[in-house]
Amino acid sequence: MNTIKVIALICVILITGCSKEAEITTFNWRLQSHAIATSVDYLELVRMTDNIRLMSNGRLNISAHPAGEIAQGPHIYDAVKERKVEMGNGWPNWWSGQNPAWAVMNAGPFDFMNLDASMMYFFEDKGTELANELSSPDGIVWRPAWWPGMEFGLLSREPITGLDDLKGKKVRIGPGLPSEVLAEASGSYAVPLVPQEIRPALSNGELDAVEWTTANGAWELGLQDICKNAIVPAIWQPSVLSDFLINKSAFEELPEDLQAILETAMRSYTLTTTLKAKVKDIEALAKFRENGTSINKWSKEDIDRWREASDKILTQYKERDAFTAELINSKLGFKNQYDEYYDVFSAYDKQ
Repeated sequence: MNTIKVIALICVILITGCSKEAEITTFNWRLQSHAIATSVDYLELVRMTDNIRLMSNGRLNISAHPAGEIAQGPHIYDAVKERKVEMGNGWPNWWSGQNPAWAVMNAGPFDFMNLDASMMYFFEDKGTELANELSSPDGIVWRPAWWPGMEFGLLSREPITGLDDLKGKKVRIGPGLPSEVLAEASGSYAVPLVPQEIRPALSNGELDAVEWTTANGAWELGLQDICKNAIVPAIWQPSVLSDFLINKSAFEELPEDLQAILETAMRSYTLTTTLKAKVKDIEALAKFRENGTSINKWSKEDIDRWREASDKILTQYKERDAFTAELINSKLGFKNQYDEYYDVFSAYDKQ
């Protein structure tokens, strides 16, 4: 091969390589979280986005943003819908202003009692399919994020020993089904504040009691500094889940390999965050006790009142539209299958 041909071949190789490099597209996304920057679930979001960047060789670059930086609370849904951000992370019941059915997508009173039942329903039964029926018309892809499981309960300055103590009181609780059932059962006023508003409202007397996620979530928010009393368990959300919202157009712009990386990373986030956060909850409960928090439990009579209120509100939801009725019945059907199985294969060490 003469010199001219060698030079020509080298040029072709260089030009081809350069053109292939030029074809590589980088996608820059923003992910708005509901969580404060120090929380376990937010720190794991940062780890997830770092892993996505690494696995995609920098082609999918997602920046995570803690609570309130771009959009906050229920407005995260609109931010994803309008593509102000490409992804959001929050709670299904927060989106109930978009469609009332979101209120029963999360774990309402007397819903799944165990987070594994809820995980199975959303990953392997109809949960994710039904959630996407709600989100798809708004151009949003829905995925489960992680499971805090049973929430902590109500924290308060003054002792709360039962539902009667809540009458006329102002209680911070998430919107949708949890707040509606609480108001019906107790005669209290539900105030759906976002996390950064909770401590100031407690400090200036605008709130009498607070529900904020799990034991560790409440501890990280510093509620133990203000509230020395708690009543448990969290009847309103026994197996609460968090969710991911993804702008559908943005998702469909990704090549298949980046879609697969994103889906895999979200599932990894689910497992890691669910387990890590639950260990933190066990540690946090010990901290609350060491900090002198007095913990009361609902009486059987109170739980019966909770159930009566829950049944009344759920009946109203079922009567609103066919989809909501289908969702409630679908969850109840899976719960019955789960309960029947564990009637046979339940834990035996306490029997």
